[in-house]
Amino acid sequence: MESRLGEARTKVKPKAIAARCRIGGVPPEAAEGNGEIAHPHKIAFGIPRLIPDLHGLLVDGGSGYWSCDRISGAQMTPTASLDRRFFLRVILPMFGLIALLLAGAIVGVLMLSSKQNHLSIEFQQRAAKNAFQHFAEELANQAAGMAGRDETAAHVVDAFDAGWLASHLTADQDEAFFFILDPDDRTLFSRTGGRVVSTEARGVLPPAFSQLISRWRAGRLADTATQLIAVDGAPILFALAGIHAVDDRDKSADGGHVLAIGRRVDRASLEDLAETFMLPNLSYEPGFGQTTEGPGRLRLMSQNGTMGDSLVWDPILLGDQILKAVGPGLVLVFAGYLVLTAVVLVFARRAVRLISVSEEKALHDPLTGLPNRLLLLDRMKRLLEPKRGDDAAAAVFYLDLDGFKEVNDSAGHAAGDAVLIGVARRLREFCRAEDTVARLGGDEFVMVIPTDDRQLIEARAEAVLAALSSPYQYNGHSLVIGVSIGVALAPEHGLDVAALLHKADAALYAAKQGGKGLVRFYRKNMRSETVSRNPVAPQPAGA
Repeated sequence: MESRLGEARTKVKPKAIAARCRIGGVPPEAAEGNGEIAHPHKIAFGIPRLIPDLHGLLVDGGSGYWSCDRISGAQMTPTASLDRRFFLRVILPMFGLIALLLAGAIVGVLMLSSKQNHLSIEFQQRAAKNAFQHFAEELANQAAGMAGRDETAAHVVDAFDAGWLASHLTADQDEAFFFILDPDDRTLFSRTGGRVVSTEARGVLPPAFSQLISRWRAGRLADTATQLIAVDGAPILFALAGIHAVDDRDKSADGGHVLAIGRRVDRASLEDLAETFMLPNLSYEPGFGQTTEGPGRLRLMSQNGTMGDSLVWDPILLGDQILKAVGPGLVLVFAGYLVLTAVVLVFARRAVRLISVSEEKALHDPLTGLPNRLLLLDRMKRLLEPKRGDDAAAAVFYLDLDGFKEVNDSAGHAAGDAVLIGVARRLREFCRAEDTVARLGGDEFVMVIPTDDRQLIEARAEAVLAALSSPYQYNGHSLVIGVSIGVALAPEHGLDVAALLHKADAALYAAKQGGKGLVRFYRKNMRSETVSRNPVAPQPAGA
């Protein structure tokens, strides 16, 4: 229950009334009672920075005020509070940054994978389209080559000769249909499955074939037309070419003879295309009016837009392959990150505890658990710093025990220690949330009260005087001491910390000289006992 620079204590024995101190509102545990030594909170301020990067975590980085309130029962341990601060200020930002970088890397890999998949699908769809166009162009060139020869024109247009056609325009193994049509679209010659038959094309082919011929006749004679037509559910690619002599290739096709070839789009043909264009498991899928889309699919639209057939294949997704290659590494990195986090947290907690112990010893009195001289000076500097302006007001009580040497000499040093612990406990009882009480050494104590209310200051001094003069019990014996108090006021007596302490010491000396057991306020004609006493700091000039 010291000043707002933050004192908290943990007690040796668990069954005592605790005093809880907070740093910026965070309540660490403190306790004192039964005369045991109360150990200070493992948080320090103002000592040389043993570890500069951690020092800021072990002190209050806010306004510099420490507050203390009283509770009963067990509270949060100081180490837990310190661990939380260390976690929030160092570990969490550091590993948050690492986690952010790791998440960024994962997101980057996922985005790269998605982009690569998209590019791969686009490339394969272009390849499938080129594959089908290659297949169609090959058949169109075959039809144009047969129909655009003088010999073919002579045996079809000039004098029809079915025998010559059967022997010279032979079928290949993939041919499904071969027709020669006259200008009225009547069938002059037909071959299906490699055999010459006597049948009308319109009798074995769907209406889409007649529609193809009609569109073709609107163009030039030498042009070819291709279209995929489903015949009995099987895909047949048809190519049309006008039969003409070489010199008649620019004539209109509307009144000419037509050569039509239909080739099966079978598994063997698709396997050749799949190998050439790297389209695994390429196959044909009738659409039946469906509009299903997918990464490994190319819809084959007819010239009138009615066909919904598709070429389908197993897509090669480079992005997924990247994930398969990089994914295990990312998993290992993430696992390593978790392990590293756990290891760092364990060692960080140990480091914080070691540092807190060192800071505790450096800033607190080991017997009473009160702040020592160094921490007192730091708190007073923060309280009276110039930037606080009109708020920089305080009363500094300098206390010296009367009769303490006699207790030590008569009852022993153990009794003297018990008295000092009892004095510290009673002084704490007078502390408000914003007050500070410290032990300078020996039987000297300092209490700092942030107020300029003279009435409150006088009442507090008299109450402390009465409380510390009550007997102390030790091993069944009643030990009686007194106390003298010197008081200096800020800003009335200045704002310099060392000067205020010397002036309070001078007032204390006056109280001692006046008969002990008194309270004296500093006046200008007072001088401290700088030779026989142990001042806090060298006497300021003009003090």
